[in-house]
Amino acid sequence: MTMINTHKAYLALQQAGVADKQAEVMVEIFAEMQQENSLTKIDLSQAMEGVVRMQHATNNRIDNLEQRFDHFEKDVTGQFQTIYKHFEKIDERFEKIDERFEKIDERFEKIDERFEKIDQRFEKIDQKFEKLDIRLGAMDQRMDQNFTALKKDSQWLKGILMAIVCTMIPATAKYMFMS
Repeated sequence: MTMINTHKAYLALQQAGVADKQAEVMVEIFAEMQQENSLTKIDLSQAMEGVVRMQHATNNRIDNLEQRFDHFEKDVTGQFQTIYKHFEKIDERFEKIDERFEKIDERFEKIDERFEKIDQRFEKIDQKFEKLDIRLGAMDQRMDQNFTALKKDSQWLKGILMAIVCTMIPATAKYMFMS
């Protein structure tokens, strides 16, 4: 019976918000009081003072822990804010780099367009050179034909000139000796 009452008292103290350790001590004190029935009011007040001291000590510890936790939470929050600011700066840098790459891409697109225009011009120039090659080939053939004809004409002229010279020499000699 005493065991059940002790357990009920312990649960009631816990529900009232008393810490486990304190509840144990209080239940032990009351259990001893019931068993010995010789405790006096002074003993009870001393026991209660002990319980109150333990509760104050526990409250102080909890307050200290709460302060330390608050300080820790502020530190962690501050560090996360610092890290977040660094990430924001890094994001800004990446955005600037992306903008630069976009500008570079635009420049390369313009350069590609220029190269396409240059390629088109070179194709036109190549076509003109092909036409010139055809014309020069035709001109070479005509020149070869003309040189062949000129060579024949020159040989014929040479023959005529030789004939003229051959007729002029005796005429000149006759003129020189006859005069």
